[in-house]
This record gives sequence, C-alpha cells and structure tokens, in this order.
Amino acid sequence: MYRPSKTILSARAYYHALQQLNRDVRIYLLTAVLCGFTLSGVYSVLLNLYLLRLGYDPSFIGTVNAAGQAAFIFLSIPAGAMGQRWGTRRLIIAGIASYFVGYALLPLAEFAPAGWQASWLIGANLITSFGGPLYWTNGNLFMMEKTSSVERNHAFSLRTAFFPLAGFVGSLAGGVLPGRFAHLLGVTLDDPAPYRFSLLLASLLFLPALWAMTRASDTVAQKRVREVEKTAVSPPWKTAPLALFITLGVVMFLRTAGESAARSFFNVYLDDFFHVPTVQIGTVAAITLLLTVPAALLTPALASRWGNGRVFLVAIIGMGICMLPLAFVSNWLVAALCYMCLMVFAAATQPTIYVYRLEVVTAVWWALMSGVGGTFHGLGQATATFGGGRLITAVGYHNFFLLATVVTFTGALGFWLFDRTPQREVVHEVL
Repeated sequence: MYRPSKTILSARAYYHALQQLNRDVRIYLLTAVLCGFTLSGVYSVLLNLYLLRLGYDPSFIGTVNAAGQAAFIFLSIPAGAMGQRWGTRRLIIAGIASYFVGYALLPLAEFAPAGWQASWLIGANLITSFGGPLYWTNGNLFMMEKTSSVERNHAFSLRTAFFPLAGFVGSLAGGVLPGRFAHLLGVTLDDPAPYRFSLLLASLLFLPALWAMTRASDTVAQKRVREVEKTAVSPPWKTAPLALFITLGVVMFLRTAGESAARSFFNVYLDDFFHVPTVQIGTVAAITLLLTVPAALLTPALASRWGNGRVFLVAIIGMGICMLPLAFVSNWLVAALCYMCLMVFAAATQPTIYVYRLEVVTAVWWALMSGVGGTFHGLGQATATFGGGRLITAVGYHNFFLLATVVTFTGALGFWLFDRTPQREVVHEVL
C-alpha cells in the first residue's frame, strides 16, 4: 500500500493550514511584504552606507541605529495595552504611519540647517522607532486572535518568510538603485545623493501598506479579555507570572543582541573593512534574505514534530556557531557565507519563539507577554547597535563579533534551563 512521504504529508498540512487563513491575516501578511521591501531590503542595505557617505563613523552609525530601537524599550508594553483597549488594527495602522514619516525624513537630513544634521538623523530614526512596537507588538496579538492552533504556526512562519522574501527584492533594488541614480545625477557612488533618492523612493511603499491595513476588520476578542480582567479578584499585575515574563524577556534580549550585532554592522564591515562594492553588498544581503525564506517556512513542520522550544534552542545554538568565523577569519567571502547561515538560523528562531512565549501563558496575558518581548527585543537591538559602534571603534570588528557570539550562546543556555523546568502557566483557550 502506498504511503505518502513525510515531505508530502508536511506539504499537505501546510496547504490545509493556509486554506484556514482568513482575509484579515492575509491583509496583515501583505503589509509584511510591503514593509519588508523597505525595512529588511532597501534601508537595511543603504542606510548605513548613506551615513558613511555623509562622513559619519561606525560610532555615530550605531547611535542612529539605536535611536531606531528606542521606542521598543519604552513603548512595547504600553503598545500592547493600547491595542487591547483600542484595537490592534488601529495601532498597527499607527505603526505603519510612523514608519512612513520617519523613513521619509531620514534621507532629507542633508537639507537640515547647519549644525542640525546629526540631530535630524537621530530624531527621524526616533520617529521610525515608534512604528516598531505599534506594528510588531500588536501584530503578534492580531495574529494570535485571527488564527487558531491549527494554522497559527504557519501564519507566523509566513510572516517571518514574507518579510525577508520582500527584503530579498528590496536588497537587490538597494544594490542597484544608487548606481542608477548616480548615472542620472552625473555623480559617483561616493556622493550621498544617489543613496538619498533611493531611500526616499523606498519609503513610499509604506503608503499602500497603510491603505491595505485600513481594509482589515477590528479585533474583538481582546474586549472579552478586558471583561475577564475587570471581574478578577486581584489586580492583574499581582497575579501576573512575572518570573516567567522576565526570564523569557532576557532570552529574547540575548538572542536579539547577538543577531543585531551581525545584522546592523555586517554591511559596514564589508564596506569599511574589506572595501566591498555596494552592488556586491546588496547581492549578499539579497541572497541571505532569500535563504531565510525556506528556513521560516520549514519551522511549522519541525515544530509539529519536536516542539517550538526544541526548534528554537537548536536554531539559536546554530546562530552562535555561525558567528565564530566572523570573529576569527579575515576573508569577506567566508564572512558572507557565515552571515548567510547565521540569518537562516535566526529566521528559524523567530516564529518559534513568537508562538512559544505567547502559548506558554493564558490569553489574558498575551498583550503583556507580547509587550515584554518587544521591550527586551528593543533593549537587545539598542544595546548591540549603540554599544556596537563604540566597541568596533575601540576593539575592532573581530573582537566585537566574538562578544556577540558569547552573548548568543548565553541566550541558548538560558533558554535551555528555562525550557527544561515545568511551567505553571500553559496555553489555555479562553476566548
């Protein structure tokens, strides 16, 4: 008797899960594509290079990038509470609008009054930082409510896959656009103008993302969560599993800090240390993003067999292993290959940890857990970007990547200790 292979069974399960996705989830995934083109694609490739052309060093570049994560630290928890009160759709729309305003202002810094250029760059990126917690924290809640346990892992993996897939196209565009604009303007690629126009053009894609999200319906289940909170005997903060929140938050911090150290400075590393041409940097970034797509899409099948926790643990260990050559090998091709592998493992950690940390608590705590995760995610990115620029200036790229490796392995150890300990809070359908 014919028995379908495990691959065919997994593909069938994936197809069945995709059929369960409702219209609102599909709209949200469309915004991930549009935002991914700009955030994970064009801006990821060109922003740091633009700052280098303006004459700034890695230390200031780290400061600008850290400003882009500031609101994640302070706004993630309030963003979850606001989404619970006013609806996650409205907060996602506000986040996309913040992205558009901030990223449109960034490349206009050249026209700021004398002496204000640096402040303009930091301020514009600070505006973009408000988009992060509003979009991502509430996006997690939006996806949790709009999906069931059958298709939830697949929905989160699709978001993780679509973002870099769009970023792949955006990275290719980011590698090509400055050359096109340089030809049109009659300048070289050492001039900031080609990068300015490329960044401005990419920021316009937030507008159709904004329009698309206005077509989605509001969430309603969080209203029932508020009713549960109102009838509780004790205030919510007194019964919250704080130790669980903080422990998983620290794991998120360490994992994000390790990834951000490589992601934020890898293009600077290739440009500043190896003098790799912009087109090649864009190509490396594009290939990397393309490779992360199957990694994200495979995680539901792996998670269904081994669980989200085990997949996350193996992936974060893989991240640490891939970082080691960045610290010890001075060859740009080796560095590029290691970076690609690192981002593949990082892509596998994203949907698994999103679902894991939200399903380990009851639905009453989803907003707080999503907010706590966003806060520690922002801390990890801000620490890596703000401190990273200064560390690179002080100790060099290789020692910086070595420290990032240690941080990543520490996060893996922390999660292993947490996951092997039975938790009091378990997933529980209350909505």
